[in-house]
Amino acid sequence: MLQEEVSILLGQKNMSKTPCRVEVLRVLLESGSALSEPDIRSRLNGGFDRTTVYRTLRSFLDQDVIHSISLEGGTVMYAITHQKEKHAELFHSHFFCDDCSKVYCLTKPEFEPPVLPEGFKANGYDLLINGTCNNCS
Repeated sequence: MLQEEVSILLGQKNMSKTPCRVEVLRVLLESGSALSEPDIRSRLNGGFDRTTVYRTLRSFLDQDVIHSISLEGGTVMYAITHQKEKHAELFHSHFFCDDCSKVYCLTKPEFEPPVLPEGFKANGYDLLINGTCNNCS
């Protein structure tokens, strides 16, 4: 099932099935939450160097296979961009657990965008909700 999902994600973007791409997708799909680049690297099988992992993440971001979440303090997390989320490219929201530090994508971004000053144009909105996840409650 997991291999099939990896093949589908890569095939939808006409991306070749390299060992590093397969491994990074496996790690993200198995995680259930967003992961930082060091977390991804620590879970990889295959001994890929940091540059290869970085280039893989960059190509996945460029092709919208994954998306990034910027947290306070400069930490960047990565998560799979699921088909159902793509309808709302302008609006995306995440939940950050203050206890375990996991980040979860919310699939129904129901918030009102801010009113921008005249002449301003938004390219996107990211909402980060802080609290306690169901595993830590």
